[in-house]
Amino acid sequence: MSTASQDLDPETCKRLGDQLIRLGDMMGDGLHLEPDGKWISREYRQVAKALGYIKKEDRSARITEINRLMDKRTAQVKCRKCDGKLKQTRSGAKRAKCHKCESLWQLLK
Repeated sequence: MSTASQDLDPETCKRLGDQLIRLGDMMGDGLHLEPDGKWISREYRQVAKALGYIKKEDRSARITEINRLMDKRTAQVKCRKCDGKLKQTRSGAKRAKCHKCESLWQLLK
């Protein structure tokens, strides 16, 4: 097992493992695709994360790439309403805001 499950006491680890198996069986039966079955997928992911099966995603490389592309894009494009200068709304965002008219624009997909 991974470090997250090593932090848990054996009783909790066993209980979460059994719960993960039960939820997996429910997903295998297709119950998570039912209209009120969204909670099954959500809880399965939470239990798997608690046991350490799902690693935390490192977004830093992706954010720096988005920021670099947005710098280029905001230099190329002006506001379509007032021809004002656009600025990225926040780090990692693909939206820009006009300084003059405060309009929001989606610059990257």
